[in-house]
Amino acid sequence: MRFNSNTGFTLIEMLIVMIIIAMAGTLVFVRVGKSTSDRQAKVFAQELISLCKEARRLSVERAEPTTVNISSSDRRCSIKGYKKMIDIPAEMAIEGKGVGMADDDVYAVYFYPDGSSGGEELTLSIPGQESYSFRIDLLTGLLARVEEEG
Repeated sequence: MRFNSNTGFTLIEMLIVMIIIAMAGTLVFVRVGKSTSDRQAKVFAQELISLCKEARRLSVERAEPTTVNISSSDRRCSIKGYKKMIDIPAEMAIEGKGVGMADDDVYAVYFYPDGSSGGEELTLSIPGQESYSFRIDLLTGLLARVEEEG
């Protein structure tokens, strides 16, 4: 049986294949990291919407105004007088129009017993990702996503 040295791979061919595999792995890793961050932003947006809906429901049920507090120092959102809290992701920025102040660093979204609200608009954003904007209707207190213009 004869051994022919021309049938195997050269060291250079193997190095090129390993470099291609490493580059593909890096691209996958970057993409998975971005999708995890996107998912985190989407989950937080859904939790904040759920918290606002719960505050509206409690306000109507208890026949008293209810407030969703957004604390910039604690990085938490909660319903005043209610135990449920959600954490704001570290890189998440929250901007609001028509949002009141409950304390020095606590912003407030108001809901009233007749189902109405303060008419606030919230924008949640992480740099380099899609932002989520929600408007809380002044008369009905219902939440609706604001689509980006342009």
